[in-house]
Amino acid sequence: MYKRYRSHEETPLLPADLNDIVEKYKHIFTVYSDIPDKHSIYPEVKRTPNKLSVLFPLKEHPIHGKTGLLATEKYDNEGFVTEYHYQWKLLIPKKGVHLSQVTAWENEAHSYPKYQTASEPHHHHHDPGDRSKRKENWDVRTLDEILGFIEKYIVSKREYMP
Repeated sequence: MYKRYRSHEETPLLPADLNDIVEKYKHIFTVYSDIPDKHSIYPEVKRTPNKLSVLFPLKEHPIHGKTGLLATEKYDNEGFVTEYHYQWKLLIPKKGVHLSQVTAWENEAHSYPKYQTASEPHHHHHDPGDRSKRKENWDVRTLDEILGFIEKYIVSKREYMP
């Protein structure tokens, strides 16, 4: 189902194709009337040659509630992804970064040994209750892969548990 990366240097990451993403996952996206328009995917996609930032509101989950995927990608001059942050988070009620996180994937390197993983700089913030906990991330590194991961929980209505 997912790619199995051996190292972060093995495969250059390509930018997300938003048209393909929206078509492939439209069955799990929604628009909430109680979220301001600026937080909906449709009016608020920020894309430049150097960066993508978008929030995908997801269908309400019976346990996690009104959630969304906040996706940020930064690109180098050749168009490859140099940095990504994908956070599945609670949208309503609005809480801080740590309290709203369901789970997240990033490739932000950390020099502090406590936060390093074997797949450094790729890591998974796997614990909804503690963003400081990180584990290896060998399989989920693209917007398509993260949405495929989340899709299982939205469709099945199962609770995400690390």
